[in-house]
Amino acid sequence: MFAAIHAAAQGRTTLSAPVAGRVPPARAARAPLRPTARDILARLARGLGDRKTARAPHIGEATVKTHLDRIYDRLGVDTRTGAVGVAKERRPLT
Repeated sequence: MFAAIHAAAQGRTTLSAPVAGRVPPARAARAPLRPTARDILARLARGLGDRKTARAPHIGEATVKTHLDRIYDRLGVDTRTGAVGVAKERRPLT
């Protein structure tokens, strides 16, 4: 137990090699979200779909989807739910 705590404190894994090989690596956030991306994410957090999300900033649905891909990449998630969850953990959405 002491060895595991010491390893974790140094930033090393505490999992055995076979177990660690099965765990997918975490993706770190690459950059902060830009204002348009934050706006889109906030609209999605309110439950709006792509079409309604695209109306206010006057962009197309395809552009919303492009922003979503970038948001997912920057937050290290694969879904809308994941993106909203990470964003809410970091700061409340407006």
